[in-house]
Amino acid sequence: MLKISENRRFLVHDDGTPFFYLGDTAWELLHRLTYEETARYLADRAAKGFTVIQAVVLAELDGLHTPNRNGDVPLIDDDPTQPNEAYFAHVDAVVALAASLGLHIGMLPTWGDKWNVKWGVGPEIFTP
Repeated sequence: MLKISENRRFLVHDDGTPFFYLGDTAWELLHRLTYEETARYLADRAAKGFTVIQAVVLAELDGLHTPNRNGDVPLIDDDPTQPNEAYFAHVDAVVALAASLGLHIGMLPTWGDKWNVKWGVGPEIFTP
């Protein structure tokens, strides 16, 4: 587990030792890869000393309508109050796998176009 240091300037482990943020960006990790492909990728990154993998839950490139590699979309009817359990079970499994390898997921919940279509193709689902 990570926390903010006492001087509020750094991330540290629970025991207070400094955390070195060496991140790799794999925005589409949770959407475009199978679990087996993800396992190979994460094992490679852990072996190379990375500590963080940055990924987004609601993918940028038509991630609401194009299913993940398991055939699941993240939301039922594009409704953020109706998450698709199968999709998020995969997300949970990837996060657990990363943790077992000593990696942290720097998770972006959604791409900006889901809030404001000007930043991509949308649809806007978080704007009232």
